[in-house]
Amino acid sequence: MKNYYKILGVSQTSSPEVIKQAYRNKAKTCHPDIYSGADSKEKFQLINEAYQILKNDNKRRLYDYRLNIGLQRDRAYNYRRKYPYSNNFYNRRPYYTTRAYAQETQKEYFKYEKIFDNVLFILMILLGLYAVGFGFFRLFYDQVDGVNPIAGIIAGAIFTCVIIYGWIVRIRKG
Repeated sequence: MKNYYKILGVSQTSSPEVIKQAYRNKAKTCHPDIYSGADSKEKFQLINEAYQILKNDNKRRLYDYRLNIGLQRDRAYNYRRKYPYSNNFYNRRPYYTTRAYAQETQKEYFKYEKIFDNVLFILMILLGLYAVGFGFFRLFYDQVDGVNPIAGIIAGAIFTCVIIYGWIVRIRKG
C-alpha cells in the first residue's frame, strides 16, 4: 500500500495547510514541464493522487484507517483493493450506532401495524357478514321488485371467505 504521507513528506498528524504547502512544493519540483526525468509524469500523478486523498477529510479518515488497521484485512479481503474508498466501512460499524436505533423503532412500528391490521381484518369480516345478513334480510323479509339478493349474498360470502383466508395466512407467516 502506498504511503501518501511519505510521498508528500509530511507526518500523519499534519494539518491540511501543511499538506497543501507540501503538495505545492513537490508539484513544483516534479512537474513534467520542469522536471525532465523519464518518470516525471508518474511521479507527478502519484503526488497528485496523494494530495487528492489527503485533502478530503472523509477520504483521509478512511485512508488512515486502512493505513493503521486495515492492512491485515486487505490480505483477507482482497476485493477491497479495487474499491478502497467505497462504502464497505459503513457496513462494518458496531451495533450501537444509528442503524440499531432505527431497527428498535421499526419494532415499535411493527407492533402498531399488527394491531391496526387485526382491527382492519375484523372490520372487513364484519362488513362481509353484514352484506350476507342484509342479503338474507332482503331475500326473506323485505323483498324489492326486480332485485335479486342472491348475487349479493354470494358476493358477500366470497368476500368474507377471502378475508378469513388472508387472515389465516397472515397468522401462519407470523
